Amino acid sequence: MKHGYHIDTVTLNVLMKGLCVSGNVLKALEFHDEVVGKGFRLNEVSYGILISGLCKDGKVNVAIHMLRMMEKGCCFVKGNVVMYSTVIDCLCRNGFVNEACDFYIEMVENGVCPNEFTYGSLIRGLCGVGRVWEGFGLLDEMVWEGLYVSVHVFTILINGLCKKGMLLEAREVFNEMVKRGHKPNIVTCTALMGGYCSNGNVDVARELFDAVVNWGFARDIWTYNILIHGYCKVKRLDDAMRVFNEMHREGLVPNLVTYNSLIDCYCKAGDVSRAWEVFKTMRNSGLTPDIVTSCILLDALCKSQHLDRAIFLFNQLVEKGLEPDVWSYTILINGCCTNGRMGEAMNLLKEMHLKNLVPHIVTYTCLIDGLCRYGRISYAWNLLNEMHVNGPPPDNITYSILLNALCKNQHLDKAILLFNQMIKSSLEPDICCYTIMIDGYCKSKRIDEAVNLFKEMHMKNVVPDIATCTILFDGLFQSGRISYAWQLANMICDTDPPPDVLNYLDALFTSEHDDNKCLASAYC
Repeated sequence: MKHGYHIDTVTLNVLMKGLCVSGNVLKALEFHDEVVGKGFRLNEVSYGILISGLCKDGKVNVAIHMLRMMEKGCCFVKGNVVMYSTVIDCLCRNGFVNEACDFYIEMVENGVCPNEFTYGSLIRGLCGVGRVWEGFGLLDEMVWEGLYVSVHVFTILINGLCKKGMLLEAREVFNEMVKRGHKPNIVTCTALMGGYCSNGNVDVARELFDAVVNWGFARDIWTYNILIHGYCKVKRLDDAMRVFNEMHREGLVPNLVTYNSLIDCYCKAGDVSRAWEVFKTMRNSGLTPDIVTSCILLDALCKSQHLDRAIFLFNQLVEKGLEPDVWSYTILINGCCTNGRMGEAMNLLKEMHLKNLVPHIVTYTCLIDGLCRYGRISYAWNLLNEMHVNGPPPDNITYSILLNALCKNQHLDKAILLFNQMIKSSLEPDICCYTIMIDGYCKSKRIDEAVNLFKEMHMKNVVPDIATCTILFDGLFQSGRISYAWQLANMICDTDPPPDVLNYLDALFTSEHDDNKCLASAYC
């Protein structure tokens, strides 16, 4: 421009597209401002390039602002269906489905008619968040407007129905698609197969798997993976291996998903040796195990009392460059705790801290449980305090483990202190925590405190279970407080307790007072 050359809009568009494609969307916007300031008038293609670039750069709000400025006449160009559809598609892909629906309404109000791409994006977004029937509403709109409904749109709807477990409806849509002359593609068949496999209908999935060839499609790795996973889910390992062998005959190379499904299934069936064989086959094929593979095998080895092999595998994978995650550490920590190797478990926790991995509540709970079982209660309490300071706050399960250990080791006053600390931390005790404390009071012959805690539990609408009742009434009868037991039984019956609690009270008071009508029947 400095040398007097005439620059047309096509050239400007090429330059802006180049900037957007290379990720320099801000420079593209600055270039836009510069050329507009020099009197150039850009066209719909120019603004379509900018809006697409903004959406790909995650600046969808800026794209919406630009479209609205265009509608106000600030850019000499009005928004078209491509621009609106690009924004709607971006919103849906990022989970902003409500905003996409609102923008769709705004689009129609501005006189822009949606096309097949607009509807397809919205239907995919709605189905992705489980709003399948709204997707069908848009399908009806497409038909009403005389727009072409592609196999892609039908596939989205079929997949949405399958994910909701509505297989009959999914098959009806599939049949309707075929009836309209649409030939299902491999993606459609795979979606429907996935639905059948998720619901355990593997034989129907197999029929569809075989029909794919008759329709002239080549089955891909994902089609095979879905069927293998389906067989694994229903524990038909022999069938899964047959499909796996079919893959090889078809010249398809199994991927990590294939191997992980088989390894997981063998592990869950308790056949760790076969799982290990599949694992070795995977490594020999040149595939590197991922974190999913390692977690499956580590868990199986720990549960089958092969902790040393699990530790060896863990170290071997780390040496080969695999970065352990929170769950792989948690599995090993739990294995160490189960086997009483608390020193190693605590070292693994330190290792996690050094790697800036934040332990999950399950990690801490495994450690606290192990420490309590092996009599290291003070260490367990320190870990619980660490959770309050650095990690995820403890839940009822974590507290119940430590409360139980304190009560069993005759540290009732410390248990009371911990119980009160729990309440002060805004965590409401559940029935398990109350039962542990009531048991502690009863075993220490502090029956009045047990009754008071039971009443507090009643006031908080925590319904007693059979364990709570057994512990409390044993304590009351052993201390000779039969009349008091009757009062509490009446209180329990007023709370609509579970049937096993009513049966227990019925049997208890019938045996204590044969001449009275059974209490549970009286208060049902």
